[in-house]
Amino acid sequence: MELDQLKPYLQDYVDSVTRKSKGGLYTCPICGSGTGAHKTGAFSVKNGEQWHCFACDQGGDIYDLYAALHNCDLSEATRAIMAQYGNNSKPLKGADKTSTKPVQNQTETTAAPPQDYAAELATYHAALAGSPGETYLQGRGFTVETMNRFNLGYNAAKKTITIPYNTAGTYYGQRSVDPNARPHDNLAGITMPLFNAAALYSASAVFIVESPLCAISIMQEGGQAVAISGTGGKGRLIEQLKKKPTKAALVLALDNDEPGEKAAEELAAELTALDVFYLQANIAGEYKDPNERLQHDKAGLQAAISEAAAEAVKAQDIEAQAEREEYQQESAASHIDAFIGAIDESINTPAIPTGFSGLDTLLEGGLYEGLYIIGAISSLGKTTFALQIADQVAAGGHDVIIFSLEMARYELMAKSISRLTYKLTLERELSSRNAKTTRGITTGKRYADYSDAEIQLIEAASGRYREKISGRVWIKEGMGDIGAADIREAAEKHIRITGHKPVILLDYLQIIAPNEIRATDKQNTDKAVLELKRLSRDYKIPVIGISSFNRENYTAPVNMAAFKESGAIEYSSDVLIGLQYTGMDYEEGEADKAREKRIRKLFKENDQAAKEGGGVAIDLKILKNRNGGRGIAMLTFYPMFNYFTEYEAKEKPAIPRF
Repeated sequence: MELDQLKPYLQDYVDSVTRKSKGGLYTCPICGSGTGAHKTGAFSVKNGEQWHCFACDQGGDIYDLYAALHNCDLSEATRAIMAQYGNNSKPLKGADKTSTKPVQNQTETTAAPPQDYAAELATYHAALAGSPGETYLQGRGFTVETMNRFNLGYNAAKKTITIPYNTAGTYYGQRSVDPNARPHDNLAGITMPLFNAAALYSASAVFIVESPLCAISIMQEGGQAVAISGTGGKGRLIEQLKKKPTKAALVLALDNDEPGEKAAEELAAELTALDVFYLQANIAGEYKDPNERLQHDKAGLQAAISEAAAEAVKAQDIEAQAEREEYQQESAASHIDAFIGAIDESINTPAIPTGFSGLDTLLEGGLYEGLYIIGAISSLGKTTFALQIADQVAAGGHDVIIFSLEMARYELMAKSISRLTYKLTLERELSSRNAKTTRGITTGKRYADYSDAEIQLIEAASGRYREKISGRVWIKEGMGDIGAADIREAAEKHIRITGHKPVILLDYLQIIAPNEIRATDKQNTDKAVLELKRLSRDYKIPVIGISSFNRENYTAPVNMAAFKESGAIEYSSDVLIGLQYTGMDYEEGEADKAREKRIRKLFKENDQAAKEGGGVAIDLKILKNRNGGRGIAMLTFYPMFNYFTEYEAKEKPAIPRF
């Protein structure tokens, strides 16, 4: 592979071996400039591929930096950088986003097995006693017991202390005891792991710090800690938690400097996204990091560790308890009292009768909280039937809001008055010729030709509508501009202003305003059905929606598959009602052609009866009743006068003629 392809990884490599100091420059990992009293760095990265230190006047690319840090030649540095970044899929900072060619290691396709440095580390540890390394560690505040506990060692050849990253001895870091030398010396060609990752799974509270020496400082003084090895090592912690989540409470205690604060903020956001519990705590006090406080204020560090760990565990327990209590609220035990109370309350809020006794019997009293869908083929009277239910509910003393997406307000009012003219002829035993159609009510010029009896009948019907129905009915017109959200808003407003919970009637589902203009008709209808169901549940009111049928089902018996453009109608509705001509059901042993002939004749006879002002026999089928039974109610529909009435199954429907 081309060596130039790996040069853009310089920034990532710099972030892993040093950190920024004052002025936006880095502490030089070679000469240490930036660690002095003024914390003024001299190391910079230019164009993402070149570095230079103004203090020691060294510079070059990623290979030169590795060679300088590890006292090796460029060939060894090249092999190490290729091993570390050759198969890296991480996006490069400042890389050309249009490039799709991946950087791959052509000589290595699988991860190298873990190295075993146990014997080497034992040698280094044996060399620690009495060495400059021991003196260095004692100066950093560490006890001999701590040095033995963490198997710290001394590499006399490089004059570095050695720090095992885990008890298995698969990785170790080195730190120079010479303040004038580069501070860190990491293993070549091996991915750096988290320091002491095992603590994430063995402790109740774990401090997250930058350097292993800070982690060891915390553990010496009674806590547990993991080191990410520099602010650039945040990803090591995140990847570990993705592979194996922790139950511990994490305490972010990165360095008290600008890079540390920024890294803590970024790490906090990633932990939140992973739903990992954490707190941030300044256990270093006025010092740069926990190890510096250990050197100057050991007692203060101990107290801060103890307090922060206890606070983190307590806060995690409180959050867990709150989550358990919230979850417990979803159990049946948490709702049993409300359930019993709802039963008691229902004594005072019985079902709302529809005005059709047979239908009310099937519904066990009438309309309850829930979503009712009424469907039928075109011109069979589904809107008329639903409007008659609405009027009868209103006459019974209950508010109704009608959302009419197809017919005008006055047309619906005229249909209601037309129905009442026909009912009055039956009550008064008058000729049905005096009853008026919808057009006969709304066309003013016809009134000049009406007899006194006809005028009186219209006035009586209008008076009954005004007195018994109109005060409880609100009609809202719309033509593709009323959506589910508008219906909810209107229901909320009605309840707020009147104090009454209304019955909602929507005519009809398939022309409700789309929720998403780019969605399909089915997707929008499904969404509307779900929102209407939610409305009925949230306000504990009946919601009635009228649905059209698929044309393929026009000559078939009414069934669930007939409902148009939505699977949600079948699954989300509480009660599914279908209307069909009596005689539409299949007859045993009937051949297809014989059935087709019979159905054509049935449609023709019903059309003729409707034209003559006669009645048409209708089956009302309860196809689905989530909380009750199913069955059939027998109706007679008088299309000319917008009127439905019931008859017993043992009777023949009354079908008067002019």
